Amino acid sequence: MSPWSRGRRLGGGSPITYLTVAVRPAIVELNGYRADQGTSAMNDEANQAATHLSRRQLLAGAGAVSALAAVGPGTRAASAAAPADEPTAFTGSARLLGQGGTPTSMSALAALARRFGQGQPLMFVDLAAVDRNASVIQNFADGQNWNVRPALKAFQCPQLCAYVMRQLPKPRGLVFRLRQVDQIMTAAPAGTDLMMGYPSTGGELRWFLGSRPPSGQRSYTLTILASSLENIEDLAGLARTTPRELPINVSLEFDSGEGRGGFVFEPEISEAIKLLRRAKPHLRLRATLCYDGWATLTGDENYRLGVAEKASEFYRTYLAQLAEEGGDLYDPKTLIRNGPASSNYQNWAGKPEINEISPGSAYMYAGYLQTFDHQGLVRAATQCSPVLKDIGPYPSELITQIPQPPFTGHAWYLLGSAWPDSSGTQPAFIYPPSVEDNTRAGGRAAIVAPIGALAVDDYVLMWPNQSGEGVDYFGSLHAVRNGRLLDVWPTFQRPTDLQ
Repeated sequence: MSPWSRGRRLGGGSPITYLTVAVRPAIVELNGYRADQGTSAMNDEANQAATHLSRRQLLAGAGAVSALAAVGPGTRAASAAAPADEPTAFTGSARLLGQGGTPTSMSALAALARRFGQGQPLMFVDLAAVDRNASVIQNFADGQNWNVRPALKAFQCPQLCAYVMRQLPKPRGLVFRLRQVDQIMTAAPAGTDLMMGYPSTGGELRWFLGSRPPSGQRSYTLTILASSLENIEDLAGLARTTPRELPINVSLEFDSGEGRGGFVFEPEISEAIKLLRRAKPHLRLRATLCYDGWATLTGDENYRLGVAEKASEFYRTYLAQLAEEGGDLYDPKTLIRNGPASSNYQNWAGKPEINEISPGSAYMYAGYLQTFDHQGLVRAATQCSPVLKDIGPYPSELITQIPQPPFTGHAWYLLGSAWPDSSGTQPAFIYPPSVEDNTRAGGRAAIVAPIGALAVDDYVLMWPNQSGEGVDYFGSLHAVRNGRLLDVWPTFQRPTDLQ
């Protein structure tokens, strides 16, 4: 039997009082401990909206979270009646999604999560915040006469990719997996210009170039990245039999000094030019890419300025050799010269080596960017985890859970929340304020919150350190604007989902 008893919330918001149960003589009386005094009301400030797409099973740290309940096409959340002016399905209409507005508050997001989360983890994207961030990026790029090609891996969702690209003067995007191209084009407008940000594996190339485009697919342009001689040889061979449109557009990846791959030595670049020339009927050089990924190591301004200087110097050397030996392969007026991304594009100002940038995380203001150039950016991505269990007053003895006053908080257990990025960094707790890992109980799913801040079935909100990696834990994104849930969008299907 527990050394303390749990009360019930009465009347929807009455505080819970914990009373001692005399199971051991040494236990002190705990009368008057109020577990949710001042609990924030789950108000009705957010309008009800459609939930009509299934969500993929989530993983939460060491334990698997149960499969999310499927919501059939055209249906809505339980007990939610659709107001006449709200969409029941995504149409891509700007009228339905709106534009601008004020980013939704954390308390309003928590209310929306409780209303529409169905007791499961979910993730919000705030379109008003995305709009603001897009404006910051585009205004800077316009001042440098650069094009913007958003890194679509930051969004991991066809509809969000399309939403961001539609705001550009011309829809462009940097895509990182060939299996995502056809998915993106289910939502992106005709004429979209896609370019690969990673080289493709041999298996990816064989699968994509060996398949026909889906029937009725909108027109688009794709440029495939080659970072080695083997990539070019594979492309040349597959181009002879592909049912896809020819010639295949090719981008050459140059190493920025990071040593992460790409062409770097003069003889290798010379050989790449010869291979492209021999394959000219089937391959066309359209772009170059030189990403200064090592700028992400630290937000220190002097370090990142040095990275930009060194990387642009490398890029200038590569471009000079390309022009001298392979100038017949491309039009210098239209050659795409892609470069930095969210962490360092501002430090490339005035550098003529690039004519295009590819920020991604900046559109969502991922957590890691707090120590980088983030002026004007607002958080657009929020992960939400429901409170699963009430653990009791904090601190308490481990195993027995015997409370140990004086109490500094209340312990809870979450369904989800262990969603690290590739560096192992967990998302930051952002709402309610002052929520922390309960490290004595293992942390992450076990948390401590201020007394009265939470109740079972409330939601705890988190800020992912990396945008795309944060989205990738979820089967859908809940799109909001001005405190309203507008739609629920599926994230990218995984390869196993497509087979």
